[in-house]
Amino acid sequence: MLSHCENSECSRPSLQLGQGKLFMVETKYVATSEELATPPVSYARRRTRRVERYWLCDECARVSTLVHDQKHGVTMIALPQPPLR
Repeated sequence: MLSHCENSECSRPSLQLGQGKLFMVETKYVATSEELATPPVSYARRRTRRVERYWLCDECARVSTLVHDQKHGVTMIALPQPPLR
């Protein structure tokens, strides 16, 4: 369950999923130490990917977005400002 805005300076609680912007990031699955210790079962399906969910409130989503790279994970970056007319 998403409980708050991903912006550490905001941390607004997520009250309704219709508000803000939801991000779903597919990452490689990292097995836990218990899973690595158990013998593999031939019929068990191995998980290779997992989906992580992040949320930005409306105010933060207007000026920022979330990006993912393998080295740094999910980070927030500022959106480019539209040119003044």
